[in-house]
Amino acid sequence: MSAHPSEDEPAIAYPAARACPFSPPAEFGRLRAVPGLPRVRALEGARPRLVTRYDDAKVLLSSPALSARFDSPGFPLFSPGDVQQRDDKVETLIRTDDPDHLTQRRRLTRHFTVKRVNALREDIQRTVDEAVDDLLGAGSPADLVELVARPIPSRVICLLLGVPYADHAFFQGAAARALAGDTDPDAVRVALNELAEYLDALVAEKTRRSDGDDVLSQLARDLVLPGTIGHAELVTIAITLLVAGFETTGNMIGLGTALFLRHPEQRDLFLAADETAQAEAVEEVLRYLSVAQHPRQFAVREEMTVGGCTLRPGDGVLISLPSANRDAAAFDDPDIFDVRRAARGHLAFSHGTHQCLGQALARLELLLTFRTLFTRVPTLRAADEPGPYDVKRHSRVHGLNSFTVAW
Repeated sequence: MSAHPSEDEPAIAYPAARACPFSPPAEFGRLRAVPGLPRVRALEGARPRLVTRYDDAKVLLSSPALSARFDSPGFPLFSPGDVQQRDDKVETLIRTDDPDHLTQRRRLTRHFTVKRVNALREDIQRTVDEAVDDLLGAGSPADLVELVARPIPSRVICLLLGVPYADHAFFQGAAARALAGDTDPDAVRVALNELAEYLDALVAEKTRRSDGDDVLSQLARDLVLPGTIGHAELVTIAITLLVAGFETTGNMIGLGTALFLRHPEQRDLFLAADETAQAEAVEEVLRYLSVAQHPRQFAVREEMTVGGCTLRPGDGVLISLPSANRDAAAFDDPDIFDVRRAARGHLAFSHGTHQCLGQALARLELLLTFRTLFTRVPTLRAADEPGPYDVKRHSRVHGLNSFTVAW
């Protein structure tokens, strides 16, 4: 029998502090064991429900009863960026609902299919090789984040979209300011406006020329010129694809390398495996780390019962993917890093209609990077082990600011 807890139910502080850079907050383990869905404190006095269990998360992420739109009653704001986008009425792919979301997504899907990504394999491998060359050329010790983790996904997404990599310092810096969780909405607005102005000029040039074979040129030719979407909408799409294309994967490369070096027996198992098994190992890295630590946010549109809790229209919901991926009900010994685990059912890329559009690209980048790095630099080690890690604080995406390695 389900019950709708009283509005007087105390709200808990959202568990954000990590004792270990490789694991979500330990508080999630306690919350998963508590029946129902606890209320947590969000911005502007909101008290949304927090979802920490795998099965509950999967049900909600695939439910049409939830809305991802900022203007839905009860939508929970969780960061300065949320406030800015709500106030400025910014509509992005992640903040739309079906059928509009499905229509927009279908316009982009063909550019990120497994087949399209595999066609880039040689380009991605060349990019990885060049990054490892730069690491070795810098000499031991060196910062793996600066020389490998950031450049690889940035170069690849620039190649795919047709964005000049020479401008990477600008757009990486602006993205970092936009994703910061300890700033204010005005600072986020300035950072996003800088990105918008930059990409506005780039999209205008691609639309004018209309002869490129990169993704932005194709979208300009296929959608803007016929009038299917406007110029401003393509600029918004460009911001989303560019930032998403390097931010999460870059953090996964840095943190994933540190994880492998912390568990050399798992690195050796990975290197000894064939490509199919190595691809499965990447799934375990994705599950274990789950760097998208910012919760998925929704507002309830239709009454439903999940986890013994009745959710009613106007309720806000936060879903923790890192917590769901450490649920013992879904994965045996979930706090153990085991590259032989069948982890493909993880939620690191979310689930349902809003699952990550670029997941095939991220998977291939991670596979080729880890394989190449550990093959070419077999003596790679953390220079400061067991010293503290330079962990990002207050960011929507978990990762390392720097990681000094030696060999």
